[in-house]
Amino acid sequence: MAALESETRQSYLVFACGSSWYAVPAEAAAEVVTFPELTRVPGSPPHLLGVFAHRGEVIPVVDMSLLVGGVTAGSRRAVLVRLSRGTLALTASNVAGVSALMGPLEPLGPSGVHVHLRGPVKSGSRDVAVIDPEGLFDHLSQGG
Repeated sequence: MAALESETRQSYLVFACGSSWYAVPAEAAAEVVTFPELTRVPGSPPHLLGVFAHRGEVIPVVDMSLLVGGVTAGSRRAVLVRLSRGTLALTASNVAGVSALMGPLEPLGPSGVHVHLRGPVKSGSRDVAVIDPEGLFDHLSQGG
């Protein structure tokens, strides 16, 4: 997947985790699932809730609220994001659907996970942070 441009004009799956709204490129959003009981990964950071098996693949579940420094939304649903290097599940307390989003895609912060969150852009009246899935995958792979 190409790096995110400075402004977006493509389709995104828009979803909430707790009170915050996020979007991932529609082509990376494979499906929305209700995940089963998770297997905890010893020594993992709090935002990695655990892993589960799905269609022959072990998928890590990341709580976006915890990742950005909030409190867990406690959701059992997740958006599966498929990348060439693997799949990860991002918790979702609400799914708004696919929308064409327009707006600037500047990083929401200078470091950490916020470098991989862009925007904010508008989806209706909501402020939405667009997730750079490749960058987020790298960040999480490096222990972030």
